[in-house]
Amino acid sequence: MANGKRRNLVKNFLQGRLRFTEFAITNACIAKCSFCDIWKQHPKIFVDKEKALCAIDRLADLGVGHLTITGGEPLLHPDVTAFVERATALKMNNAVLNAAPSLLMRNDILKKLEDAGCDVLSISFDSGDPVTMAESRKIPNIMDDMARAMEMVKKTSLKTMASVLIWNDNYDSLEDVCIRAKNMGYDFISFNYPTFSESKVYPLGGEGISLSRDKVIQGLGAAIRLRKTEKYGIINSAISMQNIINYLKDPDKTTFHCLGGNHVLFLDWFFDIHPCMQLPKTLGNILDAGMKESSLRMQPCNDCNMSWYRDLSMFMHGMRSIPILLESLAGTRNFL
Repeated sequence: MANGKRRNLVKNFLQGRLRFTEFAITNACIAKCSFCDIWKQHPKIFVDKEKALCAIDRLADLGVGHLTITGGEPLLHPDVTAFVERATALKMNNAVLNAAPSLLMRNDILKKLEDAGCDVLSISFDSGDPVTMAESRKIPNIMDDMARAMEMVKKTSLKTMASVLIWNDNYDSLEDVCIRAKNMGYDFISFNYPTFSESKVYPLGGEGISLSRDKVIQGLGAAIRLRKTEKYGIINSAISMQNIINYLKDPDKTTFHCLGGNHVLFLDWFFDIHPCMQLPKTLGNILDAGMKESSLRMQPCNDCNMSWYRDLSMFMHGMRSIPILLESLAGTRNFL
């Protein structure tokens, strides 16, 4: 991460207005995952370039120091690199998600993302088995594509993160997935926790993530042990994953609640701001001139275990967050 982006994160944090945002720029996707229904949506929507650039400007005004560009499949959007470039110009740390690695080998996209200042490529990585991986995403030869794409990425300055969903195939074999990801050259690994969402914008669910509570807890316990070895570059905080275990065992005993709608946000392809992907509540439209920072005020939530929102919320609980900050800084030195 460039020094300017790091200073911007620290400045917003010290001012108490640091925010993290996922911006879904399209609902089009090549993958047809069994645990996500976005690919079924019609019509296919791609955000307007100029409106999206304006939206990123407004997010910076609201204290957003990190922007994750997602979809659907964001690399299908013809202007994705322009959005990364704008985020970089505004000193926002940024990541771009990818579900179809073949797209990384087209149109010189890796060089364009590097030049635009992309900090991290987050690539879906659900299984250490190529057949299972292809079946889960409905993309033939996806692991071969990924291996070739990673060889190309290593010729750039881009950092890569394997985005691992805990699901029926891997909850009891997460180290196998981590070993394969490390051998393929990933710099970091992030775990996503299985969750269901009936959101009309971002529906999530399916048989693949219909794990029992005990199996999810088993997977999270394994992820915590792997995190503590510091062998695989796992960015999820062990304290955060234990917080999710506490939630699954007894929601009333959860130590840290989610700050979605306060410090963590979801911006959809209609430019509406939501507390997260799961809740239907809209906090306003980012392009509305009347949209103020004071609109981003919600009571802490404890209704789900959605990883990105709950993990990042852990950093925003005042003095109680100091151990999480220290743990994360120690485990992700190369990322920062």
